[in-house]
Amino acid sequence: MVYNIFRQKQLPMKFTESIFKLAVVALSLILLSCEEKFDIPLQQSAPQILVVDGMITSDTTQHEVFLSYTGNFYMEEETPRVSGAEVKIVDDLGNTFILQESQPGKYITDSTVYGVIGATYTLQVKNKGSLYEASSTMKRVPAIDSLDYRWDNQLGYYRILLYGNEPKGKGDNYMWHLYKNSQRVTDQVSKVQVANDEFIDGNYINGFKVDWWDNAFDFQIGDTITVAQHSITTEAFDYFLAVLAEHNNGEANLNPPANITSNVNNGALGLFHASAVKYATIIIE
Repeated sequence: MVYNIFRQKQLPMKFTESIFKLAVVALSLILLSCEEKFDIPLQQSAPQILVVDGMITSDTTQHEVFLSYTGNFYMEEETPRVSGAEVKIVDDLGNTFILQESQPGKYITDSTVYGVIGATYTLQVKNKGSLYEASSTMKRVPAIDSLDYRWDNQLGYYRILLYGNEPKGKGDNYMWHLYKNSQRVTDQVSKVQVANDEFIDGNYINGFKVDWWDNAFDFQIGDTITVAQHSITTEAFDYFLAVLAEHNNGEANLNPPANITSNVNNGALGLFHASAVKYATIIIE
C-alpha cells in the first residue's frame, strides 16, 4: 500500500481539518506495551534474527528498549525475548545511559534520563558477541496552541480538535498519542496517527481531528483528554508506513511479507528513534 500525502500544490495559510487529515496515516498493528512496539512479520523460513524496538524522548522518564528474536511468520506464540544483553544509549553531547533489564527482553534507563532536541542518540546492543547500533537525531516539535472538542452525531461521542503552528522548514514528521482520564487509549498502532509536513510547511493547523475516527475512543462529558504531539524522523515515518503495508499484506492473506527495512546495523531488524514531545489537555464539559 502506498500513501500519497497532500497532493495539493498550494494551500491557504489556514487549513480545515478536512484538508489536514489527508496527511494522516493510521497504522494497524497491535503494540506490545505503552511504546510503539510491534512484532515484525517475517517470511516463514526466516532465520532467527535480533529485533530492536526502542525510543528515547524529551520527557524525563524511564526510556525502554525491547529486544527479541524473529520467529516464524505463522507462529502463534510470542516471539523469543532476548535476555542478558548489554544495552546503552550514547549521545553526541558526551552522555552515556546504561539500560538495565527489568524483565526478559525489556531494558530501561534510569528515570532521570531525558533527550535534547538536536542531539543524536545511538543505541548500542551487545548480544552473543555481536554489537548492534542504531542512531537517531531528536527533531524539534511545535507546541500545541489549544485543543477543542466537537460532538459527532453519527459516532455518538466527542471528537478532539487540535490547533497550532506548523514551523517553517520542510522535513518535520509527527505522531500523536491520546490519553483519556490519564489512561493511554492509543495502545494499538492502528489508533496512532502520523503525518509529515510536505504540503503544509509553515502553515496553521486549524481544528485537525487528532483522534482517528475509526477507533471509538468514546470521549464523553467529564472526560479529561491529553494529546501528546511527538516529532519523529523521516526514517521512522517511512518505517511505520512499511509496517502498515506489510501488515495489510498479511491480513489480506497474501504471501508472507518480506522483512521491513531497519535502521539497526549488523543484520538486525527493528527501529530505534528519538522523539521530542509536547502535551496539551482539555476537559470535555
